[in-house]
Amino acid sequence: MTGTDSARPLNGVRVLDCTQMLSGPFATQLLADLGAEVVKVERPEVGDITRAVGPTVGDSDVSSYFASLNRGKRSVELDLSTPAGAAAFERLAADADVVIENYRPGTMAEWGLGYDDLREVNEDLIYCSISGFLEGPNRDLAAFDMVVQALSGSMSVTGQADGPPARPGIPIGDICAGMYAALSVVTALSVRDQHGGQRVEVPMFEGLVSWLTERAGRTLATGDPYPRMGTAHPSLAPYRAFETADGWFAVAVGSEGTWDALCEAIDRPDLADDPRFETNADRVEHREELTAELAPLFAERSAEAWFDLFRERGVPGAPVRDTVEVFEDPQLRESDVTTDLSLGGIDMPLVQFPARFSGLSTGTDRVPPRLGEHTREVLDEDALDAVESGGE
Repeated sequence: MTGTDSARPLNGVRVLDCTQMLSGPFATQLLADLGAEVVKVERPEVGDITRAVGPTVGDSDVSSYFASLNRGKRSVELDLSTPAGAAAFERLAADADVVIENYRPGTMAEWGLGYDDLREVNEDLIYCSISGFLEGPNRDLAAFDMVVQALSGSMSVTGQADGPPARPGIPIGDICAGMYAALSVVTALSVRDQHGGQRVEVPMFEGLVSWLTERAGRTLATGDPYPRMGTAHPSLAPYRAFETADGWFAVAVGSEGTWDALCEAIDRPDLADDPRFETNADRVEHREELTAELAPLFAERSAEAWFDLFRERGVPGAPVRDTVEVFEDPQLRESDVTTDLSLGGIDMPLVQFPARFSGLSTGTDRVPPRLGEHTREVLDEDALDAVESGGE
């Protein structure tokens, strides 16, 4: 995977990135990894809010938050709320393929930069807006990831059965919206020759509800809330994390053949013949008794010892890695998904686009931009003069 190979899927596509925080920058970073030229439009002197969110990378002044979401982009300082800034942006939009924004709904239109405004100068423009909600009573509700997770049901199914609801460890509301935005933009570009420009609206809430998938299906079929069960699964057993001698080990038994293989691997073939555990339905019914049999066994060895044994026997299971251990995993290193980019003299591994194409490359060798680093390079002279003079 390389960012210098000319055969990249979105080469020649220009994206104007009017986003900040997480959902929008994640979407545009995906597009940059696919080869698009992404121009990040930022407020003068302040920039993306996450530029000020610590920690910084090594001894540099680069925010690790910002760096993880904005590689491969160019930065332009523009105050879109001013006539000069809006006029400069309109000139950029005339030659752009995509605009992505995640301001409060209606903000871009207030500045004269909504979809209907910009299609006057570029009828083929793909205009993508990321918001918290589609039209409805919550349309103007502040769409923080925590709020969306709470409303979408995802928090209700996360956490221990006897504990409070928990927020998943990654901001899935933001990431979900970012992925849908990137997918929607690529889709709109693919049919632009037939259908012209498009307005695309991507909601965090409705998007995250769609991620409930099987959880939604079970709920709609039974009328009951999906249970909160920690790492366990309501329909499969054993399917959970067990504590080992030095950490946690996740076990995923999804078939009778896998159950038999597990019993052989842990040297307990008698469990496979136990009528309480003969079928998956039996094991689910007798979940607590099954856990009482297995938990002491897993506590006898280390997580890595169990991992070696499970791989050897073809039984699904793995240690629960922390976020330091995962970047030391030989699998991740060999798959070449992380790339070291020099940020102010500090090499920082960044996780790039993970999919592989047989005849195309992905990724980037462009570091996250300094605020306004490319303003003079991107804006034409008339726009630059107007912005620098304050529109006079």
